[in-house]
Amino acid sequence: MTRLSKSIEGTKSALNAAREKLGLPPTEEDPPSVFSEKDKLEKLRAEQEGLDKQKEELISQQEKERLIREEKEKILQEKLDEVFKEFEGLTSRDFESIFKSGKTPEGRNVESKSMGSLNPEMAQSLAKAFKEGIKLLPKILEALPDLLKKFDEDLTKEATERVDKKLEEEKAKMEEEQKKEEKPEEPKPEEKPKIPEGEIPPGEIKSEVSPIEGGSIESPKA
Repeated sequence: MTRLSKSIEGTKSALNAAREKLGLPPTEEDPPSVFSEKDKLEKLRAEQEGLDKQKEELISQQEKERLIREEKEKILQEKLDEVFKEFEGLTSRDFESIFKSGKTPEGRNVESKSMGSLNPEMAQSLAKAFKEGIKLLPKILEALPDLLKKFDEDLTKEATERVDKKLEEEKAKMEEEQKKEEKPEEPKPEEKPKIPEGEIPPGEIKSEVSPIEGGSIESPKA
């Protein structure tokens, strides 16, 4: 594009130089020879704009996917925190049964309010992590690498909803701020200074008749 632009400008400069030799004034009109080059330039610009837009959309999509991944981990951590709270409320007998076999004393799978039905292996691993004081997701994933996969569909759905909501809120906030910046400030009405009672406002003259000492003026007698 830069080469084409220079070529167009060079052609116009050469034309004006020739006109000057002939005693003619310079012209801003494009000579016919540069029309095709200008057409090529416009097409290249349009293609470049299209590529830039695709790049922005790709970056935007990648950023959204990153936010969703982070949100999924955050949601899973919240669910694990709830499971550990449930463990805290168990009797020693119930917890020991889960810790040793991954099942309840009655031989059933552990039912969690936040994570649903837990298979024995997962329940036992979580019980061991809880007993060892390991409550953060990265460490738990070392023992249960498939934990994210098990809840991936539900986590993705919930995380996407959260991210979409946050992005919409941020977009609305930015648009609101932009409107405020574009809206001209209305001039504030000029505030007149308060005049204490009894004082004369500036620019105003209060006419008063001073009383004459000695009372009223008498007309002279004839």
